[in-house]
Amino acid sequence: MAQVRLDSPLRKEDLLSIESVLYEAKQEELVHRRIARVNTNYDPNAAEIGYDWYKAQGSAKILAAGASANDVPFVNELSGRETRQVYDIVEGIKYTKAERRRVQAKQSIGKGPAVQLDLLRVNSARRLINELEAKIFFVGDDKHGIKGMLNHPGIIVEDVAVGATGANDAAKLLCANKTPKEKLKDLLQAKKMVERGDLFQAKVLVLTSDAYNSLLEPYSDMSPMTVLSWLMKEGAFFEEIIKTSALNSTNSKLKISSAAVAGFAVLDNRPEIIELATPEDMTLSPPVYDILESSEQVATIRTAGCVIRHPTAVYIGRGI
Repeated sequence: MAQVRLDSPLRKEDLLSIESVLYEAKQEELVHRRIARVNTNYDPNAAEIGYDWYKAQGSAKILAAGASANDVPFVNELSGRETRQVYDIVEGIKYTKAERRRVQAKQSIGKGPAVQLDLLRVNSARRLINELEAKIFFVGDDKHGIKGMLNHPGIIVEDVAVGATGANDAAKLLCANKTPKEKLKDLLQAKKMVERGDLFQAKVLVLTSDAYNSLLEPYSDMSPMTVLSWLMKEGAFFEEIIKTSALNSTNSKLKISSAAVAGFAVLDNRPEIIELATPEDMTLSPPVYDILESSEQVATIRTAGCVIRHPTAVYIGRGI
């Protein structure tokens, strides 16, 4: 569906299309909020937030009778304190006096649109803000020094295994060129890495639409069951599988050598491990008016991005 231009005078057909645009699919704008819980338990006016991250280390030891205190190993954690700036993601919404008058005039004679004029622009502002928040969650922002889930320090990042077929090494990594068994091997490797030590659980698989669709192929010529069905029914690998364009080669910022590649993520997404820090969720300011009586409003989210307290609970497979 064609997008309504918000930088030009609204035409009659623009107004009549408001309802269909408003109820259009959200273009996966909230997929990141399915992965991580939104934590708004911060001061909404905070300029920065702080949190601790941990990596457990240490080992138990069998002691003979009469051992001294110096022989006792103590568990400890490799840890650190992370401080994050809070950023405002904003989008302005403006209506001229003439635009408002036209809507009011049509409504007064029973020919107004079924949906109020302001809802279209608020809807568009919400979508743009949420898409930017999703980008910050996944890959951060280089300009402001923000790290995302895919490039957070300490997470596990590996190239996927080389498959048997493909024109070159890069092609042999692609899920499109792998057998169902090879695809499952990549996912099992991710599960093993997240769950080693029995500290975390591989609860969520996040992958591109292309990778997801490749799981819809039959497991073998002898079995009509798809790879995805096997995962959900037999393998019981993941509680949820989420599709997103954030992990494709254009958006993920994942690279092998210098080549941009797609990837997948497997993680334990419990709130104590990963969350989206949002001191203030979506707000819309009251309208203000300029000298020509155009109304202006600002939609805002205040975010510190993706907070990962246990980085080794997140696995990224590169090259699919």
